[in-house]
Amino acid sequence: MSRKPCQSLAAGALLTGLLMACSDDPTAPAGPTAELRLLHATSNLGALDVEVASSTVIQGITFGNASAITPVPAGLQHLTIRSGGTVVGQIDANLTTEHINAVTVVAGVPQLSSTVVPDTGQAAPNRANLRLVNVVGSNTADPTLLHVLINFPGVNPDSTARIGLDTKVASYGALMYFDPGSFRLRYVPQGQSTVLAETTFNIAAGEKKAVVLERDAAGTYRIQVLVEQ
Repeated sequence: MSRKPCQSLAAGALLTGLLMACSDDPTAPAGPTAELRLLHATSNLGALDVEVASSTVIQGITFGNASAITPVPAGLQHLTIRSGGTVVGQIDANLTTEHINAVTVVAGVPQLSSTVVPDTGQAAPNRANLRLVNVVGSNTADPTLLHVLINFPGVNPDSTARIGLDTKVASYGALMYFDPGSFRLRYVPQGQSTVLAETTFNIAAGEKKAVVLERDAAGTYRIQVLVEQ
């Protein structure tokens, strides 16, 4: 009976020591983390790196590719995008913990998607994984409300999925899952049939591709297809 108080005290001291040790752990997270991804869609730029608060977090992403999702400190952060020793652009951004923060570099200009779209970024290993991305250009004259018409494998060739898109809003869509095979995407004004931009490509099982729509100063819509890591 006389040992129990001592045992309790010893256990309490041990627990206190463990808590103190944990609080002093230099590897413990300093705060909440956000998820960051870089999409490289500028053909005349070399590999891109991203710094967050002067620390390189994404490195060596070549044209036509998107980086893996990278954990970074959440909250207001200063992002620097570099190509070799050249600063491509800088962004002051509030990196959220609620969805993936996507930086797309198109025509040499980095842009952070502002649309909140819940997405894990996890590819289905037996499906074709497709994402729609929109980059806001300097030209916001009509038509800006578009439909994305998607012809996809496993259905009648004339069948399409129809998705609405406001090109005045930067967006990074959630992954959509289809049968592997050949895809055709057309962008048309809502309520019309005029094709503003069109592309065809293949997606293999387990592969992830992002279709990036951007608009130049003259108002022409252009498409780039990127491979996601």
